[in-house]
Amino acid sequence: MNEVSNAEYWKRRWNDGETGWDLGGPCPVFRELLDSPRAPPKGRVALPGCGAGHDLRLFLEHGYEARGFDFAFAPQGLPVDLLDVFELGTRFPRHFDLIVEYTCYCAIDPARREEYIASLRSALAPGGHLLALLFPVGGEGDGEGPPYAVREEEITTVLGKGMELLWVETPKSSVEPRLGRERLAFLRKS
Repeated sequence: MNEVSNAEYWKRRWNDGETGWDLGGPCPVFRELLDSPRAPPKGRVALPGCGAGHDLRLFLEHGYEARGFDFAFAPQGLPVDLLDVFELGTRFPRHFDLIVEYTCYCAIDPARREEYIASLRSALAPGGHLLALLFPVGGEGDGEGPPYAVREEEITTVLGKGMELLWVETPKSSVEPRLGRERLAFLRKS
């Protein structure tokens, strides 16, 4: 098993301060989207692999019924469950109106990406949405990973299974090191 599939690997990274994925605050791409007329409809929201909960807090502040999931770290004072993201679909079948994906997809073993997306799809209510900010798109990623590189076609070949792609774009408000290397996709469960 790839070590990134082990909760102990991620606990060690948190304990050692090896958290390069943590922006130290909410993602500016999500902030811009939630402040715009294109904001996803309010409802029950899951944020798998939520880490310190910056984006979770942002969705809560914008009136969403949001809940985070992580299997290595649960920040104090936020609605976060310690849970393996691969169990989300079996623990919360057809439950969420929106699932927000950011940096979990690129952190898991690429061989398990389809399994991960299938779990998210199972957790979505009929007609529910997946908001995925994918990174790093194109190139090779940062070494051997994580983060593992994301191929642009995965938006349709992996995320798009059983989903309708409503739109995809390259955000202009990404943090500087990720600018041009992220894709924001919005999909609806078929």
